[in-house]
Amino acid sequence: MVMEEVALPGFQLEDAEPRLIARVYVDTDLPHLDRPLDYLVPQAWENIDLSGYIVQVPLSGSKRVGWVLSCERVDTPSPTIRELIDVVSSCSVVAPQTFSLARYIADRYLSTVSAVLSLAIPPRRASVEKEKHLPFDGDIKTQRDASAWQPYPYGTNFIEHLEQGDHPRCVWTSIPGRSTQEIAQLTSATLTSKRSTLIITPTQRSAQRLSCDLEDLLSVPVALYTAEQSAVERYRIYRQCSQGSHRIVVGTRSAAWLPLKDLGLIIIWGDGDDHLREIRNPRTDALDIAVARAHLQHVAMAVGSFSRSVKAQYLVMRKWAISLNPEREVLRESTGRFFVSDDLDDERQGRAAHALLPPDAYACIRRGLTEGPVLILAPNAGYIPVVGCERCGAPARCEVCSGPLTLSRDQSIVCAWCSRATHNWRCMKCQGTALRWWRIGSERIGEELGRSFTQVPLLISQGIDEQRPEINASPRIVVATAGAQPDAESGYAALIIPSAAALASRPELWAPEEALRRWLTTAALVRPQGQIWVSAGLDQPLAQALIRWNPDEYIQRILDERQVLRFPPTASIVAIDGPEDQLNSFCKELPAELIGIVDAPRSDRRTPNQGIRRALIRCNTEDYPQLARVLRERSGVRSARKLYPLRLTLNPPELF
Repeated sequence: MVMEEVALPGFQLEDAEPRLIARVYVDTDLPHLDRPLDYLVPQAWENIDLSGYIVQVPLSGSKRVGWVLSCERVDTPSPTIRELIDVVSSCSVVAPQTFSLARYIADRYLSTVSAVLSLAIPPRRASVEKEKHLPFDGDIKTQRDASAWQPYPYGTNFIEHLEQGDHPRCVWTSIPGRSTQEIAQLTSATLTSKRSTLIITPTQRSAQRLSCDLEDLLSVPVALYTAEQSAVERYRIYRQCSQGSHRIVVGTRSAAWLPLKDLGLIIIWGDGDDHLREIRNPRTDALDIAVARAHLQHVAMAVGSFSRSVKAQYLVMRKWAISLNPEREVLRESTGRFFVSDDLDDERQGRAAHALLPPDAYACIRRGLTEGPVLILAPNAGYIPVVGCERCGAPARCEVCSGPLTLSRDQSIVCAWCSRATHNWRCMKCQGTALRWWRIGSERIGEELGRSFTQVPLLISQGIDEQRPEINASPRIVVATAGAQPDAESGYAALIIPSAAALASRPELWAPEEALRRWLTTAALVRPQGQIWVSAGLDQPLAQALIRWNPDEYIQRILDERQVLRFPPTASIVAIDGPEDQLNSFCKELPAELIGIVDAPRSDRRTPNQGIRRALIRCNTEDYPQLARVLRERSGVRSARKLYPLRLTLNPPELF
């Protein structure tokens, strides 16, 4: 029950004038203050609509920054309301739809609106606010072309709905070599309906390349928004988007929050990539933000990649989006040929089958070199990234920070965490002094191939390398890690995937999905009818998904298994991190199932958790809104009482 504050008899204000009240979201992560707070607007700013402005307010004896949600004139304001200290921004920064989206994300993902707005809004730059940004008024000439979507059943219908101004939603499996044309035609159809398009890619390199390709295909300016840009440039693009200066924006993860004017379509490319996953609270990914915007703002959405993520397939299973798969004949003509080794191949090759590159792999390399470049997908970067004791098999650890030791090309032993060199290593378990390798990196693989193919040019590409050279059609060997594969001029003639079982058989739930995504994304670089060799040890369903290039059926199989086990995304699991005694009292009488209490993952690999534990609770998806409301209420009570702050995470990405 809320009681209105009434002045005592004899203390009323005789001539109380109506005052303008600003409802402000203050930049604080305290759950009990996760609501708009009222502040009086000084007389000097009463003639300005401060909605969306950044202001400075008093809170608990200190100055805080906040965002004005709205302003309202009140006849008799409470005498306890304090005034705004200052107006920081010179213009409106936060759009009303951004406030609605932030509130939705904060409620669902157990965060605060201030934490969400800190992710959504780039750092303010006063010099940019002085610039004048005019709305886009150029003449856009679009061509009604849906040729790239003709191999998809209902693909042309999807394009027609975009042209008519509707908001359809789809998850599509792209055809190698045609993804840019598919995205361009989706964008062109949206421009025909006088609406804007937002395209999100995993990396800055892919965003920059796609923006250049779209400018050439559509002859329309395309804005770029990535984390590698300067703070001034990011804030300038943000301001231009809110004022309608851009019709097409290509960006990375943070671009999902851009307040584009007349937004009609959001395209998520490569949604399974972990670069699209937010590491800060709330731990949402770009697909979560896009789904929320499509739902709240009635926007069309298209999720595409060469593979498919479990989250995207769940949207199809819930009939929230349709699935668009190309015809088998067209897909087969555009892709390479997978050859997955099995136990019979290992028996035929004898002991040589257990080498990193068995005879079949060398034979595939030789055949590929007769036609063009050959790509070897290395499972790890470096020389020998993981070593252990030769006597007892224990992993080699640094004596200072307990980090894993690696072996470099000059045979020096270096810690992967603190980069300290170890000269006289001794095993802490058996006191042994001899090391043996557990995993081989890209540099070591390139060294072996250089000895076997002395007359062939060799290139090693790793994630730490900034330059990605273009590969021409001449024969050469390229050793690259996942995500660092350079493009070939006419596609690679062959692809070698060694140690495939090391990734697909990891104990994490995401291992098969991530393996399929990496391999199909790399296989898309191979020319049609090219050879793709995969090492033995894969499960039969995964091997068949590669051979038939049919990721959606395999991902649906994984989704069915998770539904039986009640794992996300078919169920909602909340992780609560904190001291164990606090967890026991917090989890009592919750409308959810307590799975158990385990050790919490380290926030920093080099420091212990100091007694922090993790409780896992689970409920059905349809019951989650009630659970989220109860968790937020309890967190607010704990925050008001200044108890230990517990960290709440919906569906922790490291588990699923």
